Amino acid sequence: MIIRRLNYIWRLFATGLCFIIFGIAGITLPRIASHWIRLTTRTPEARQRKARLFIHKSFRFYIHLMRALGVLTWTVKGEELLQRSGLLVLANHPCLIDVVFLIAFIPNPDCIIKSRLLRNPAMSGYLRLTGFISNDTGSELIEDAQRSLASGSALIIFPEGTRTIPGKPLHFQRGAANIALRTHTNITPVTILCKPITLTKNHSWYHIPSQKLHMTLLVGDDISIDSYQQQPTLAARQLTQDLQDYFTEELRIHDNSIYG
Repeated sequence: MIIRRLNYIWRLFATGLCFIIFGIAGITLPRIASHWIRLTTRTPEARQRKARLFIHKSFRFYIHLMRALGVLTWTVKGEELLQRSGLLVLANHPCLIDVVFLIAFIPNPDCIIKSRLLRNPAMSGYLRLTGFISNDTGSELIEDAQRSLASGSALIIFPEGTRTIPGKPLHFQRGAANIALRTHTNITPVTILCKPITLTKNHSWYHIPSQKLHMTLLVGDDISIDSYQQQPTLAARQLTQDLQDYFTEELRIHDNSIYG
């Protein structure tokens, strides 16, 4: 009992430390990196690619730091599928650090983000440096997504648009399906499991679970969109429903098999 209590106290301290490190790094590192990238790279395209490699390596270091401090562990299945270029990566969104893990395992990441994140001091530096796509660009969003995929980036989208509400069914919006159909890009699905549940909308950073967090990323085979191109009127609606059903089933199967 004493050991368990000490372990909880340590994880609480280490979790707070990790948040502090992330905040300080988010404010300082992008500024340093931006000067270095401008000095060492000539073209805007090369600068953007180097910036995204920088955030990839930074986030990869960060998740290793969290593991070394005893905050969490992780398992990734199908990581090699994320090393390809021009991917459209769709994932469910159970907790706050999902995007950190995805970027940590994708060498050339891009992401459609909420515009309000640009006002977050810990994130705005990274986001402006990498040129991630804001979701408030309206009609330009599809064009931005098309350019990103054509450049070889792996575009990350959370079809739910926000973090999953624990105990509630998944509810996908049609934006991700529209991007897949209008850019003619197959979908690389990543099912994310977070056990025990933490860092949801209802959790503050200090609401840590009684046991160490384990993150699981399951990269599935690409989902072809060819059959949906034949029914353009209902395609986005049907694809959205099929994606929602796919992730719901994956969560049901793997949550039981991994954690049952």
